Amino acid sequence: MARIGDHLTRLATLSPADLRAEWQEVEGEAAPDLPPSLLRRALAYRLQEQSHGRLPAAVQRMLIQLSCDPSAKPVEPEIRLKPGTRLLREWNGKLHTVHVTEDGLWFEERRYRSMSHVAREITGAQWSGPRFFGLRKPVHPPLQGAARG
Repeated sequence: MARIGDHLTRLATLSPADLRAEWQEVEGEAAPDLPPSLLRRALAYRLQEQSHGRLPAAVQRMLIQLSCDPSAKPVEPEIRLKPGTRLLREWNGKLHTVHVTEDGLWFEERRYRSMSHVAREITGAQWSGPRFFGLRKPVHPPLQGAARG
């Protein structure tokens, strides 16, 4: 494939019929019924995506949320834990320690894919791992001046 810049420049010169043929070649299916200007943009996006990779999942979620409700609050950023981090959580009177390594989370000599899996192992219930380990705020913060039991 030619350099992506050359390919994108060439798209600007294609006729509507040539754009549809290019779509067929790139996507392996008939082009959608779009005006040439939109088809050109969609093709440019696809070619850049193939060349440079997709947007990170967190960015995709944020864009979807913003496109559905422009007044919506931004999606919380993904939590990235550095190797060497220790997560501590007391649960039912016992202190639990999770070690973050290059290859995942380690709890009681077992590797886990996510904090939520570790939280489920500790509690026996479905939890948001980041919330369980105190890395996210609760959905409903305590009321000011509320009676404490």
